Amino acid sequence: MTTALQSVHAEFSDHRGFSLFEGDLVSRVFAALDMGTYRALDLVKRSLLLIAVTWIPLALLAIVSEVHWIQPPGQNFFLDFAAYGQLLIGLPMFLVAERVIDGQTRDAARCFLTTGVVEVGDAVRLFHLNGRVEQLRKRLGPELVCIVLAYGVTAAWMIPEMQNDRNTWHAMDPINHRQSLTWPGLYLFAVVGPLTTYWWLRWSWKIGIWSWYLYRLSRLRLNLVASHPDKTGGIGFLSDAQTKFGLVILAYGISYVAPTILYKLKFEGATIFVLSVWGYAASFVIGAPLLFTLPLFMFTKQLYHAKSRALEMFQERSMERAKAFEEKWLKACTSGHYELMSGSDLAGLNALNQVYDHIHKMRVVPFDLRSFSELVGSALGPMVPLLPYIVDLPEPWLKAIEEGKKLLR
Repeated sequence: MTTALQSVHAEFSDHRGFSLFEGDLVSRVFAALDMGTYRALDLVKRSLLLIAVTWIPLALLAIVSEVHWIQPPGQNFFLDFAAYGQLLIGLPMFLVAERVIDGQTRDAARCFLTTGVVEVGDAVRLFHLNGRVEQLRKRLGPELVCIVLAYGVTAAWMIPEMQNDRNTWHAMDPINHRQSLTWPGLYLFAVVGPLTTYWWLRWSWKIGIWSWYLYRLSRLRLNLVASHPDKTGGIGFLSDAQTKFGLVILAYGISYVAPTILYKLKFEGATIFVLSVWGYAASFVIGAPLLFTLPLFMFTKQLYHAKSRALEMFQERSMERAKAFEEKWLKACTSGHYELMSGSDLAGLNALNQVYDHIHKMRVVPFDLRSFSELVGSALGPMVPLLPYIVDLPEPWLKAIEEGKKLLR
């Protein structure tokens, strides 16, 4: 390793550690509340705080406003799948995902420097790119935009609730085709709705930063080695980082996709064959994994060229080695002096075949089937409660799902 590269490594380690979350608005708020680390205790404290700010006030207001167990479905807060999915499961899962993904993306960013994947001439550019990410994650402007959008999105689906002649725990008592918000509905409108919407908008911003970062990385000169054991030229660590975003897919599916579909099926009388049901589910199951797979195709051009160059050079050298082996083998057969052939000759030929096979199987996308399957599994996970509406499940399975629903209630 050159002195120049060692110098960049040292500066990167001491001053420019990559992170998608460190020092942003949410991190600063949690730090001010003495829960600013990713230790398990602080994650539990963060989760309890979010539940205390969201679900518990809604439950208390629902009891006071009598939009609880005495009301029919739709008007009973405690039968709202979305409340459980978003507030008791989704938000804590987003917190866990933040810890896992921040650590994995840090490691991936570090590997680009410490493994020598980035050419020495571009190492300084990568160093400054990490600094640019630091500036982006600490900017207050995007956070404020997310907050404004969160209120706008909440209003977009809450205001129609006051004009649809249908009583819900959000809005009741129709007067001239217009309902008024209940107390829990008002708290949902003012606090909980914007907070949960901000949370996934914030994640959208972070995913956007990471995708932009990958794009800039793909434009650097990368030292890709076709014979690398990871079969992706030495950047297989990107597959591990991208796979961890499956936690975000799972959290979003539990928070928004599954509850929305279940509500349509159970309370609105829709069937799985309605476009708004199967289309929503299919677009999520297909689109979410693709969202985190497609950015990796930005590295395909360099990987393809690395593989092509290696195959071309290897075929040339292999031809020389194979011809020399055949000549020696034929000479031994003709003369009868088989001692001319040594075990090292055959071992060398076998090694040559193995290396050629390895290069030939090199992937031109830093992603494998296992990783993609994990992302698809994360998207399918929230769909498990929909199975009784799709296929006839055995009685024990149905009982298990019903028991799970009872526990949530």
